[in-house]
Amino acid sequence: MDDTDGDRDSPSASVPAGPEPEHRLTAEELAFLLRDPMLQAREAERAARSNRSRTERRAADPAYAERLRAGDRERQRRRRLRDSIGRPEPPEQPAAALPDLTLAQAAERLVDHLNRNASAQTAQLRARPDRIRLYAEAFVAYRTLSADGVRPTRGALAALLKSRFGRSVTPSQVQKLRDHVEGFAAAGGPWEAAPTFRASARKGSGGKADTDGHAPRPPRP
Repeated sequence: MDDTDGDRDSPSASVPAGPEPEHRLTAEELAFLLRDPMLQAREAERAARSNRSRTERRAADPAYAERLRAGDRERQRRRRLRDSIGRPEPPEQPAAALPDLTLAQAAERLVDHLNRNASAQTAQLRARPDRIRLYAEAFVAYRTLSADGVRPTRGALAALLKSRFGRSVTPSQVQKLRDHVEGFAAAGGPWEAAPTFRASARKGSGGKADTDGHAPRPPRP
């Protein structure tokens, strides 16, 4: 038998196969690449028209714009919920310690504090008795909700302001109110839990709180 023929028929003499392709297109990718260019252009034009229409309607219809924002917030909430699955619950934030004051007493302490701090911000707030009352209402709501030592949520705070005082506040407004209450409850503030208040010597002040000796803390805008 001819050795040449044997070598030619031997499997080891066959040409090695080329390397397998590293990536093969999926059926969806092939379908996308093989689409009619005219169809792609029509779809892009339709999407652009839809975006323009939505933008124009959002500018002209506040209710529609609010629905879109609400939908965005809900999608973000769901995404955060999905991302949080399997993670440990964050620790609850402690509430700011507040003294046992009535609505009138909280407002009185705040006014007294503002009178002792001369600044443009305090002057603006002194000229807004409605704003002072709102802060005092937020104080009462915060203290009621934080009886268990846990910081009140914005939703709970807004709900109590509505049910107890008839106040309707937006999420951003209730966030600022909560920040104000906690700021005024800090050391040197009018709502510090254990301040060294001295009885005022002014006539008719009774047991009115005094904030002498405390560093001024202007309210946040």
